[in-house]
Amino acid sequence: MQQLIDGDLPKMVRWYDPRLLARVGVRTLVSAVFGQYADQRLIQAATDPSAGRELIDRYDFSRLDVADPAKCIACDADGAYWIDYICDIGDGFEATYATAYLLAQDHLDFKGAGALPQGDILIMGGDQCYPQATRPEYKKRLQGPYDIALSGNEPKRKLFAIPGNHDWYDGLQAFDSLFCSSRDKLSESHGSVIGGWQTQQHRSYWALKLPHKWWIWGTDIQFSKYLDTAQVNYFKAIAAEMGPDDKIIICMAEPAWMLADFQGQDEEENFFKITAIARSRGAKVCAVFAGDWHHYNRYSSAELGVHFFTAGGGGAFLHPTHVLKNEIEVRWPEIKITAFANDEHGTVTREWAAHKYGVRLKRPDTPASKVKEAVREVVEPIQELRQEIKEQVQQKKTRAPLKQRAPKCYPSRTTSLMLSFRNLAFPIYNFPFAVGIGIIYWLITWQFHTVVRAYDISAGKIDQAGLSQTVQSLLGWMPLYILQATLSMSFAVMLLGLYACLVWYVEAEEKPGVRRYLTKFGVGTLHFLMHATVMFVLFVSFLSFNNNLAPWVAGKANVVLAGDTKDAGIVESIVKETLEPLSQERQRQRELRDVGPRDPVPPTPPAARSSRAAKVVDEKTVRELVGLLYPFQMMLFGGLIGGFIWGCYWVIAGLFGHMHAEDAFAALRIKNYRNFLRMKFEPDQLTIYPIGLDRVPRLEEWTAMTEDRVYRSGGKSGLMPRQPMRPHLIEEPIVIRPEHVKG
Repeated sequence: MQQLIDGDLPKMVRWYDPRLLARVGVRTLVSAVFGQYADQRLIQAATDPSAGRELIDRYDFSRLDVADPAKCIACDADGAYWIDYICDIGDGFEATYATAYLLAQDHLDFKGAGALPQGDILIMGGDQCYPQATRPEYKKRLQGPYDIALSGNEPKRKLFAIPGNHDWYDGLQAFDSLFCSSRDKLSESHGSVIGGWQTQQHRSYWALKLPHKWWIWGTDIQFSKYLDTAQVNYFKAIAAEMGPDDKIIICMAEPAWMLADFQGQDEEENFFKITAIARSRGAKVCAVFAGDWHHYNRYSSAELGVHFFTAGGGGAFLHPTHVLKNEIEVRWPEIKITAFANDEHGTVTREWAAHKYGVRLKRPDTPASKVKEAVREVVEPIQELRQEIKEQVQQKKTRAPLKQRAPKCYPSRTTSLMLSFRNLAFPIYNFPFAVGIGIIYWLITWQFHTVVRAYDISAGKIDQAGLSQTVQSLLGWMPLYILQATLSMSFAVMLLGLYACLVWYVEAEEKPGVRRYLTKFGVGTLHFLMHATVMFVLFVSFLSFNNNLAPWVAGKANVVLAGDTKDAGIVESIVKETLEPLSQERQRQRELRDVGPRDPVPPTPPAARSSRAAKVVDEKTVRELVGLLYPFQMMLFGGLIGGFIWGCYWVIAGLFGHMHAEDAFAALRIKNYRNFLRMKFEPDQLTIYPIGLDRVPRLEEWTAMTEDRVYRSGGKSGLMPRQPMRPHLIEEPIVIRPEHVKG
């Protein structure tokens, strides 16, 4: 509550603030280097006091006859229990608190599904804090909102977390201190308290043993794609205790199955490795969860019977869904048996080989299907309402379970596509970054103007813009003038440096082989030409404007100062001192040193002084003075126009090439469209309820919780919405039956 008192509530991270970009870039580079040479996971294993059977049974919640609530999970009369899963959390207060508040409720009611009780275990699936998970940021962006959402004397719910890349940016130090404090011998396995949840884990990875032979594994993939040796040995020891009747849910920090589709990964990468370990004794991997992509999507394979969930909507900015593929390939481990007849009995070895399976999100991606998809997005709400009423009536009559529909992504592709057009207002959302573009424009054109004057390019025509030369006539010759100016090494380096950066920036990982480089050069060249055209058109336009402004300024100045001959000379000297790099006295000393003493300059006759007083400064001098406005003109107006071009580039690249979608949505900082998963485990099935929240209440839409509103856990919330939030099921409950999963 101290955050509310102080008014220090975090806003959504401004990812395109140049200061933040520089700070994050440096810390990311440092953490990536030290993360490879000082792996915190190895330190955790070395300092963990447990080993052997104690290590394997550490998170055993499978026994229903245990009285200690810290060693068991609450089950109903049918043996069912509930667990929550949330990812990508600690960004702005409003989005983080909205999901924390929903998680804190005793139950959530949904039409057609009834009341869904709160989970006794909360799993945080990575990236618990943004932009970098330092201890102050954890306290402000994660602990603060969760403490307000559910506070009490004794936390009754358990919390397990795995780190994402943002948690690793400080070398995992803050994550280890917050989530792995149970490793300390003096803690007596009492971990840190975050709101009404208490951490239980000792390392950044873990395996939960649950009733009815269900398991949840949480992995730590660090920055690299490989699991460390200690972690591999830990999961191998866990897998050795399992058999064909065991069912596993695997949690990862990123959807490696989607990244591998266009990056290409070998058989030792984290996703293939952990699934091979899990299946080594015949256990069934029923589902895989991940975050890192800040939306909801579900791919599934009818052949495997496995569902792949990405649910990264806990509090961070929204990621797009309109760039998702309808079908991808997953490299699934299959046992390869090799026999060697070295003796009379023979020797049989079991190895794992990658087998590609197609997993689908929706229909095949064809022009006709795109049209049908757009139509479907319009009529689907009406159809869902009709289906909902029909199912409710049918369920009352037959009490039959709800039918499972086709997979969905959230928000819908149509909504995601429409949201992407907000980037046309990029300079408004990200004004400091737009000013940075304006500074680049100014530096390049300023260097160009310097070279033009030094080498007399254009024979003085550019300096006469708006006077004896029209803007239109100069623009026709500008490509030639720019080409001539590239003979200057400094200008050429600046211009080619901008071109190289824009080509390198093009995101074309999905293009195979040579097509990737052709795409980068083609798209990058077009992007560069757009910026180059605008910056030099603005250069000539501002130069013309300033040249036409100078006579008006000179006339006004002369009128004001003409009557005061005493101050006229002072004003003239100030103007000259402002524009000349050397003072008059130092200029005179340099001339004496170069050519020797000269005859003294005769005093100016009174008549001449009177005539000069009538004209304090000439137009040429004022033109140079007015030219000092140019940097500010280019930084402001050039930045706004350049920022608009940048936003247009993102929109077009995302619409036609599915490129830069993540960057584009990071700039928008969309706090709506939250999601998390609520799971119901039963002896013979797992039901997953994907929960979405279309709109996050703004800060002024919350009010202090009344004292009589106390949760079953004994805690209470500090804030409640003035109007009820409207969470909903993103799609109908996904029912996973182990007998349908390939062993």
